Amino acid sequence: MSLPDTLFLSALSLLVVALGAFCVLVVMSGLRRSEGSGGSGRPGGSGRPGGSGRPVRLWGVANTLRALELRPGDPAYATRWAFYLHRITGVGVLGFLTLHIVDVSLFAFSTRLYDRVHSLYATPELRVLECGLVFAVLFHALNGLRILAVDGWNLSARASRIALVPVTVLSVVAGIVSSVLILAPVL
Repeated sequence: MSLPDTLFLSALSLLVVALGAFCVLVVMSGLRRSEGSGGSGRPGGSGRPGGSGRPVRLWGVANTLRALELRPGDPAYATRWAFYLHRITGVGVLGFLTLHIVDVSLFAFSTRLYDRVHSLYATPELRVLECGLVFAVLFHALNGLRILAVDGWNLSARASRIALVPVTVLSVVAGIVSSVLILAPVL
């Protein structure tokens, strides 16, 4: 593996780690927001504003989801997931675009270097990451349009939830079709 390959893969690894760290920050931010709201559904909550003053227990996925107010059956359940996913996919797409601008700029220095780094995109591992990128771009763009519609037309919470259904369906269907095309050469 050449130095440019190593540098590119190192930058990609750093991007994946940074995205994971951002996911943790989004969750922690949601937990801080939920601690201040004092909702009765969260662990340690008393139902009063400010809660009981006890810290939120985060032992296990169920407690974390409860603290983030991600309870199935809650009318805002789906839109809260969309809220968190919108931020995570936005940062992921921004990070990839930054890396992509850097690797495309290699063409100005050396076409051979550019070709060498871009040959990595043909590997099965990076094709799988590209599939994830497609899902992220699709969801982020379509959900952004949903948010614009909700804000621009002052739609109700119910209309926002209803609009999330086609966003999710289109993201999944178009993402699967795109992933099949992306992975076809290596399958």
